[in-house]
Amino acid sequence: MRKRKGFTLIELIVVIAIIIMLLTIFMPPLSRVKKGEMRVVCGRNLKGLGRVMAVYATDYDGEYVKLGNGIWSKELGFSYEDTNYIASEHTGPSTITSSLYLLVREADVSPKSFVCPESDETEYDGQELTNLDIVEVWDFGSEPHQHVSYAYHNPYGQYPANSSRSASFAVMGDMSPWFFMGDIMEPGQEPRDWTNELPEKTTLQPPQIINITDKSLWKPGNSVIHFSEEKFFQYRMKYKFGQNILYADGHVDFTRYSNVGVDKDNIYTFWSTEENPTEQDRQGGTAPTSRSPENDAKSKDDSFLAI
Repeated sequence: MRKRKGFTLIELIVVIAIIIMLLTIFMPPLSRVKKGEMRVVCGRNLKGLGRVMAVYATDYDGEYVKLGNGIWSKELGFSYEDTNYIASEHTGPSTITSSLYLLVREADVSPKSFVCPESDETEYDGQELTNLDIVEVWDFGSEPHQHVSYAYHNPYGQYPANSSRSASFAVMGDMSPWFFMGDIMEPGQEPRDWTNELPEKTTLQPPQIINITDKSLWKPGNSVIHFSEEKFFQYRMKYKFGQNILYADGHVDFTRYSNVGVDKDNIYTFWSTEENPTEQDRQGGTAPTSRSPENDAKSKDDSFLAI
């Protein structure tokens, strides 16, 4: 009898159909694993920055990185006309990113450590420099917000962070939803072009002040860097967000809500008053609208992660 060679057309179609079906089954979980891995890398970045920050603090009387006095003003982080970031000595207004850059200058931290692999930012490589090493400059280039994915508790306010803060005080974390490429988004505005990042049929709303009586409004106050597809039937939300947060004791947690600071303080907003803050003040707070002294932490327990 003549032996049959190869597959018939029908058998080949069946095999291809089975392969496609298996890929359909296993690809979503693999995609979630990849996103989970990037989230883990992001957490490791923050944990490493926390260790270096602690070492830095031992050399500077417990103070975390802060370049100069700084100017928490409308111009901070927007205009670099008066800042010569490649000068031998720092001149002009200081920025939050220039404070973080001290870890590159003085602690030999790689600029890659400031970039979450799941974000839009890229590692600063100093290509715009001429005959200079990256440790000889004062910021992440002329457009630093393209090279920093993390927000840092405002070092120029009345209550800068230091090593004496309680363990649950948030020092750094994924990018605040109220900041995008150096700009401060007005409450209710979208911090990014979400139509490019999420399918059109998303039920998410732009970041907003948390209403502590309605948990469905909590998640939109999170960072927009990490998201994964998951249906929330109770709250009718298709995507769940979250952020990696570095706390003062050096540990890093991935949180699903932004009110995870001291006594459930919202880490991306500030209180409206210094004394006797309400529950809404702590868990909801006030979103920044400008870089003015009023837009700042109101207590040593009030985390305000900005960039």
